[in-house]
Amino acid sequence: TKGYVNCIDPDQADVLVYNTCSIRDKAEQKVYSALGIQAERKRKQPDLKIVVAGCVASQEGETLLRRVPELDLVMGPHHANRIGSLLEQVELGQQVCAIEPIHIEEDIAVPRRDSNTTAWVNVIYGCNERCSYCVVPNVRGVEQSREPDAIRRECHAVGEAGYKEITLLGQNIDAYGRDLDAVLPKKEDGTPQRWRFTDLLYHVHDAPGIERIRFATSHPRYFADRLIKACHELPKVCEYFHIPFQSGNNDVLKAMKRGYSRERYLDIVNNVRKYMPDASLSADVIVGFPGETEEQFMDTVTLIQEVGFDLVNTAAYSPRPMTPAAEWENQVADLVKQDRLHRINRVVKQVAEERSQRYLGRVEEILVEGANPKNPTQLMGRTRGNKLTFFEGPLECQGKLVDVLIEEARAFSLTGRMVQP
Repeated sequence: TKGYVNCIDPDQADVLVYNTCSIRDKAEQKVYSALGIQAERKRKQPDLKIVVAGCVASQEGETLLRRVPELDLVMGPHHANRIGSLLEQVELGQQVCAIEPIHIEEDIAVPRRDSNTTAWVNVIYGCNERCSYCVVPNVRGVEQSREPDAIRRECHAVGEAGYKEITLLGQNIDAYGRDLDAVLPKKEDGTPQRWRFTDLLYHVHDAPGIERIRFATSHPRYFADRLIKACHELPKVCEYFHIPFQSGNNDVLKAMKRGYSRERYLDIVNNVRKYMPDASLSADVIVGFPGETEEQFMDTVTLIQEVGFDLVNTAAYSPRPMTPAAEWENQVADLVKQDRLHRINRVVKQVAEERSQRYLGRVEEILVEGANPKNPTQLMGRTRGNKLTFFEGPLECQGKLVDVLIEEARAFSLTGRMVQP
């Protein structure tokens, strides 16, 4: 309605939007580097509009405008649905900073999706946790759950549009419903029931055309046995769980303010595998957290080995603004952090490779996502356990479920050949 269309070449764009992340310092510095280039361009093309959106925008606010005066709009995540009206203010000659927390309204626009097969559906925004290292609550605001029926309508629309898989998204998806006024039918004793994420899974499960449902990200503090049972019972929900543990040492977890212990995390894993023995597990981990000793680091290593993860996303601790841990004096030296990161990455790959061997000789159901960009003669897709799989076949299979006999198993991907059902 504002007359803008998507532009592939940023050098030809009239409006440039940088959607930013502030989880790690490196990503933030990349933003400033890019802005320096565009600021020079704007001095030659005054009509160019430059927008910084997302978490760096929330974190820096007016500091961004002072540091890069060529900027037109600084817009926090809560204001994404208002970009049209905010650009109208820019067109009136204003420099706009919209970062204050607001209630996120339902967006009537059709979300842009980068795939024709899989779609992401937001179910909850923000986070109420206060982990001592994490900037997210400061930049994304408090938890705001979308209404269950709004999510259901989007899932149905996605299925009717031909998508085959949806991933339900939330920074802390297990917190879904805690802030909602909507209630479920009362229990037999008359007690009102609040919506929880498990209820939402049942609510969207019948979306037409949808073959698979995934979700992320889970928090061990709130990961309920009822959710595990629902994932076992609902045939569309994939046997894949992303549950960050961040550290395998209880003292470090306490310092991180994570709200659970190593033992509690292992209980969750055991319960998942009790119902779904072949379920795939992935996680996030931080090494070199302030005060982390070599012994505490090794507790993280042994947890990875004990659980047998299919994938672990690793990162060296990065001090972030507005977080308590950034102010502590017991920071771990960068060389030590990098050494631990290299060592734990070797363990992650070794464990993942061992886990992958279970696929050899099996026929796996693969949802075909498209051609392999590195080898056009191959297709690629994913197992229900989210393992990337390559195989030869016609491009007409995109968006379909096919059976593939697995003949090669690597740490993070598989190769096979398509077989007739």
